[in-house]
Amino acid sequence: MSSPLISEVLPDLLEEIVFLLQGTGAEPLEQQLRSLRVESICDCGDENCASFATATKVKVAEVVELNPTEGFLIIDLDAAQQICFIEVLNRPDVKYLLEEHYLKRADKG
Repeated sequence: MSSPLISEVLPDLLEEIVFLLQGTGAEPLEQQLRSLRVESICDCGDENCASFATATKVKVAEVVELNPTEGFLIIDLDAAQQICFIEVLNRPDVKYLLEEHYLKRADKG
């Protein structure tokens, strides 16, 4: 089973990130974001973490910090300026949606 698109699992978060990118100079990342998949969820164990990888290999070279009204959102880029990880902290809404999606997948598999 292929990894889900961010837009399938977290459509509201996707649109929030696209909105927050405006005026940052990182607007070109929007096109990448819309085609990215949630490859894996973070396993750090922090109950406030809802971060996820968008690449099979995560090697961060640069970050784009966004200013959401709730929690923290940071886009991690690799050396080729490709998004490899999205850090999401203190966002129980996102954590819930990720967990629900992966629980449903586990039940089907």
